[in-house]
Amino acid sequence: MQLRRAQAVLDGLRSFALDDAQRLAAAKERLTRAEEEVTAARAAFDSASMRAEVSQRVVHGAEELLPGAAAGAANPPGGPEAPEGKPMTLAQELISFVGRQRRPVRRAELIEYLNSARPDIRLSGIGPELTELVRKGRLVRVASGVYAAPESGEGGDA
Repeated sequence: MQLRRAQAVLDGLRSFALDDAQRLAAAKERLTRAEEEVTAARAAFDSASMRAEVSQRVVHGAEELLPGAAAGAANPPGGPEAPEGKPMTLAQELISFVGRQRRPVRRAELIEYLNSARPDIRLSGIGPELTELVRKGRLVRVASGVYAAPESGEGGDA
């Protein structure tokens, strides 16, 4: 009788071990896929970073070759440069883009624009910057996540 109980317990343990082995194999497979995804994402990031760095060097070299280019004779794709020929700040970019649209702009549109026109700007500060611009009256919050230029024209360029 005890041998049968022992055999039943052993069968139960084998079942648990088999189930655990299957779960472990599935987890290993998921981990492998996740690691491959991270590797691909890291490669894409490294590639984009390298391209952005090379682009900046090419622009800098071209500005040195073309008289007056660095002083703003030719505007960058993101719009006009700030005074003194320096690239526009995040606030200036936001005000300029919203003003050119002549309609309310969603936050997602702002992020998409900045990603393409100014990859050098860190977007982590966009929320606080938008809040500050609204507080100062440079932009108007039309709805949650939707912004427009002030109607009175006070917004202008920062």
